[in-house]
This record gives sequence, structure tokens and C-alpha cells, in this order.
Amino acid sequence: MFQPRGPVGLVCDAGQPLAISSHWRLGSLHAWLTLQLRFIVFRGPVTLIVRGCRGVRLERAGQGRSISQSATLGFTTDVLYSTMRSETFLPYLRGQQALLNDRFDGGNGVYLYEETPRHGKQPGKVGSWFEGFTDAILKVFGI
Repeated sequence: MFQPRGPVGLVCDAGQPLAISSHWRLGSLHAWLTLQLRFIVFRGPVTLIVRGCRGVRLERAGQGRSISQSATLGFTTDVLYSTMRSETFLPYLRGQQALLNDRFDGGNGVYLYEETPRHGKQPGKVGSWFEGFTDAILKVFGI
């Protein structure tokens, strides 16, 4: 599964079937709280081309780790995915850190994330409320 902003291209064999589907999670309270309403799922043998700010990292989910939601690009369907509140509330209140983090756990699954999230907020910037509002609207539609 990938966030719609993650993949920029794919390479597949013409003889192998590839299925791409978009999954909306409108009936999930968790999806509405995090505004992660849509995921793209790739099924079949494919090489995905993804982009990330200062690189992309692929890790096994077996140890249980949490990362920033803005850094998450994608994960395999056998990963135990959840959302948890970040450790401290004061940096969120100051606009320095997101309130929620993605948590990945499970035996054989992997997840992919950006080394440095590209959507870093600059507190005190004029128009930052408008930027946050438009980011939230685009995130609902998976853009």
C-alpha cells in the first residue's frame, strides 16, 4: 500500500499481470482522525520508483517502530499498522512536531519512509494556517 504522493513511476513485465486499486476507508474513525482516507494498492510483480526528500529508507516491521506520518510513503499489507500520539504535547502546540505518528509492527512486513519529511512546517510563517488547511484537504483526497 502506498500513499498517493509516494510513487512516481513503475516498471513491470508486459507478460505479468499488474493490478492497481485505490482503497477508500470512509467508514473508519481512525482514517478520519488521521485524514488518511485513501491508499493505493499494487498487486503483482512490479518495481516501484518512489521519491523522498534526502532519500528513502526500507525497513522490516518486526521490531515495532513509530515514525512521523508525513514521512510515511508505503508499507506491505502484512504489516500491523496503527497510529499513536507523539510523546510530547508541547512541541505540537508550538507547531514544531505532528501530534500523531505512524506505528509499524509485524513479522514479515516492510515499510518505506522518507529520510526527511518534505512537508516541514515553519512556525510563525504568514499564511501557515492556509497552507495547513489546503494540506488537510489534499490529504483527504490522497494527493
